[in-house]
Amino acid sequence: MSMLFRKPEPRHPSPRILSTCAVRTAMLAIVLLSCAFPAVAQEDFAVLKGWRRHADSGSCLSDEIMRRACVSLDARDRALAGIRSRSGWETYIASARKKLRAAFGPFPERTPLNARTVGGFDHEGVSVELATFDSRPGFPVTGAFFKPAGSTGRLPAILYVCGHTDEGFRSAAYQQVCLNLAKKGFAVLAIDPIGQGERLQYFNPETGKSAVGGPTAEHSYAGVQYLPLGRTLAMVRVWDAIRAVDYLCGRPDVDPARIGVHGRSGGGTLSAYLGALDDRIAAAAPECYITSFRRLLQSIGPQDAEQNLLSQIASGLDHGDFLLARAPRPTLVVTTTRDFFSIQGARETVASVAPAFAALGYEHNLRMTED
Repeated sequence: MSMLFRKPEPRHPSPRILSTCAVRTAMLAIVLLSCAFPAVAQEDFAVLKGWRRHADSGSCLSDEIMRRACVSLDARDRALAGIRSRSGWETYIASARKKLRAAFGPFPERTPLNARTVGGFDHEGVSVELATFDSRPGFPVTGAFFKPAGSTGRLPAILYVCGHTDEGFRSAAYQQVCLNLAKKGFAVLAIDPIGQGERLQYFNPETGKSAVGGPTAEHSYAGVQYLPLGRTLAMVRVWDAIRAVDYLCGRPDVDPARIGVHGRSGGGTLSAYLGALDDRIAAAAPECYITSFRRLLQSIGPQDAEQNLLSQIASGLDHGDFLLARAPRPTLVVTTTRDFFSIQGARETVASVAPAFAALGYEHNLRMTED
């Protein structure tokens, strides 16, 4: 099918944290030392070398962090297993919502959106508006609004939040989803995440690309500067999404009572966040994100900065709390069995929160699908 914008190859870089300065510093030290002193035989100071008991000494720190994390995760598992009543679940859900809000760090105040349309066209029966709004003063969010051409009245709307691609929502895979939903009768707002598409934060004018790397590098480079201040890049991202819902609610062609959120990978993360924090989200479908911290730490380890909240594990939070915080509103967990987010963790998490939806009388509002 023809695409709306250019046709980039979708790319999903592996999460990584930049350490260029550290590597260069170490290399420089080696070069200087080799020039300053004559070559001599080096003595081996490795005190644990050859000891079978300490053969895994290189992973001691991560193993200890994992052990401490599991203490908190075990306590949460016991707490959920002990809930037997509707009132018990209501108490737990209220507590989880409060903890989640605090884990994102402080949120800014709502300011004028200054929404504007900067272009538009029709394509294959879909009307497309190129739009921007300010989630904070001087902080524009770029996006596109799709709806069936010629439609009238207020439509159900979906906020589509994309994953880690350099092109943002313009990648072929994400355009296909937006067009598909619009042809099914939905209005769709797709926005660029910070550090992607038209919103690079470390833009190199000579190359026209990010100066620090791909989307995960953009996120982590900024994110590690937020965390020591008691703030998170996750807050920046979810606040953009909250203001995107404000934008949808202000449109005369959108039904504010029927707004959903959907996205894959990094967009699955943001879908889970927004669905948990914003009561206006009538239906949420996070894709390729929901697992559990236990299985995450046992497999691929911690992810980029936007997926790390303040004291989230120590305070007793896990992926299941993103689902519980929106209970009993409709929630679809979309998974793939070979994704690097553990399918085992996803199955265990959905099974652990299903009793809450049942106790609240809406067992049918929680579903999971696997590809």
